[in-house]
Amino acid sequence: MNQAANRSDDRIMIGAEETARRNPMRPPETLPRDRRSALRLFWAHPSPLLIAAFALGFGAWRGAMAPSGWKDALVALAVLAYFPFNEWLIHVYLLHYRPRRLFGRTLDFYLPVTHRRHHADPWNLKWVFIPRHVHVLTLPAVALLLWALWPWKELVLTGEVTYLLLGLHYEWVHYLAHIPWCPDIAHYQRRVREHRYHHFRNENYWWGVSMGSGDRFFGTAPAVEDIGRSGTTSTLGLRK
Repeated sequence: MNQAANRSDDRIMIGAEETARRNPMRPPETLPRDRRSALRLFWAHPSPLLIAAFALGFGAWRGAMAPSGWKDALVALAVLAYFPFNEWLIHVYLLHYRPRRLFGRTLDFYLPVTHRRHHADPWNLKWVFIPRHVHVLTLPAVALLLWALWPWKELVLTGEVTYLLLGLHYEWVHYLAHIPWCPDIAHYQRRVREHRYHHFRNENYWWGVSMGSGDRFFGTAPAVEDIGRSGTTSTLGLRK
């Protein structure tokens, strides 16, 4: 009796694995399927921790300066308004950068390479988060801004903290799109749905991740039934 049950269980597991191979939209059983495990795995990754640490550090520095005022609010709102376009531009021109031949050499960069790996293996969380080499640029970038705009250092820090918090939210939404669990919140469910269209239907649309207004502005969020499957979502049209 037990041997028969074991054989039945083996068939079920083999069937699930085969289904996952045939249907790449099916997430593996190992990914989080509830809020607690999703949060635990999210905060176990270095990228959210680094972004949160930068935000707290710069926020504490800003708090030690003059009190915030209406100018800080305007800067924060401006960064918030710009962020969906920032997402769109980075996704289109950096993440989906295509290698080019220049003077007999192939010009490529590690960031688009990791993103191509992400498209090839979208349920692998190793490629979901912002690579750590990008975070290395945070301190030099903020230092350069402060050096160039030192008379407005308070506003620079306000803008940087806002940007980092939006970046942390970006990481959260992108992570949600690549695990089975999602909060019962309409915004998140829509963002997850559209990002999966980008991965599993056509990689030339639905570039926004945590926000969708960039796609609405540039006309890259059509009704899904109007767009056919590209057949190149895992390769981005490049030879492997």
